[in-house]
Amino acid sequence: MATGFELPPFFTDDEALAAELMQHAAAQADPLWRLPLWSGYRPLIKGKIADLTNNPDSPNAGAITAALFLQRFVDKAKSFVHFDIAAWIDRAKPGRPLGGEAQAIRALFALLRARSR
Repeated sequence: MATGFELPPFFTDDEALAAELMQHAAAQADPLWRLPLWSGYRPLIKGKIADLTNNPDSPNAGAITAALFLQRFVDKAKSFVHFDIAAWIDRAKPGRPLGGEAQAIRALFALLRARSR
């Protein structure tokens, strides 16, 4: 909800990956916005029974706590990125009708293509 339906947020602790994503997003006219992996919210995903919970008691910062939760499972990965995509447009725009929307796919594909060359 923080960025609405037209600007999907992403989370990463990899500065180079974030810069590449933003570059490809601009080149592909596929907008993205980086949000912080704010470590101050880590206590919200601490579980009462298990070590972690993906359902914090707080209704706030849900996208960030989801990213922090997922980050705990990729500690061996070289890079990590989490997209919080609604995949929906709530109003029609030229070339983009109301309804389902393939957000971030063009930017991510361009990044993968560039990295695979």
